[in-house]
Amino acid sequence: MLVSLSVFAQEQEQVSAKADSKATSETVDMLSMANQLVKYGYQTKTALPLIQAVQIYKKLNVKEEAREKTTEGGTTASESLTKNQVVSFDEAKILSDATKFAAGNKNLLSLIDDAKKSTRSPVQGTIVHHDCVNSGSTDVYRLTCRGGESTTIYVEGDGDTDLDLYVYDTNGNLIAYDNDGTDRCLVSFVVYRTQTFVVRIKNRGRVYNCYTVYAV
Repeated sequence: MLVSLSVFAQEQEQVSAKADSKATSETVDMLSMANQLVKYGYQTKTALPLIQAVQIYKKLNVKEEAREKTTEGGTTASESLTKNQVVSFDEAKILSDATKFAAGNKNLLSLIDDAKKSTRSPVQGTIVHHDCVNSGSTDVYRLTCRGGESTTIYVEGDGDTDLDLYVYDTNGNLIAYDNDGTDRCLVSFVVYRTQTFVVRIKNRGRVYNCYTVYAV
């Protein structure tokens, strides 16, 4: 369920945020395609889908950015159930695993080398952060958005649990959320004044989920 809400500031003088019809932009569609290739590559232990995913990331000029977070509730990492398969969205790890799956195939190894050497697109990039949220826990981030600009937040998990996404303004109002039964979350909104939002990513499952969060 993808939802964006229109809310009023406490003084009720201006709208803090509104729905943006461009939530399913071409960039998000391409990111989703790349992420599905990653999951398929790990599921089948094949190198080519992983290589193609990295090629898309570089075309979109995806840039990793460390973000501080706090965690609310849930278990510790040692208490989470073990996972048989771990999906990574980190480009270096993806290519490292693709090398293993290539099993010495010269053509695939050549494509991996090309992917490592290829430069990123000069267009404005997409900011990405990789992290893991424990079972029953909520990861909390702060994100500053400029007034008058559209912001899209896209979360893609590793497929093992349900993740829900909630965004709150400076007054604590819930302005956008996606709480369907998957670990793919997407919200988009426009703010009328620059402010810092609270972003919460909730893991509804019984095992940890390694995810990426994109700011587009």
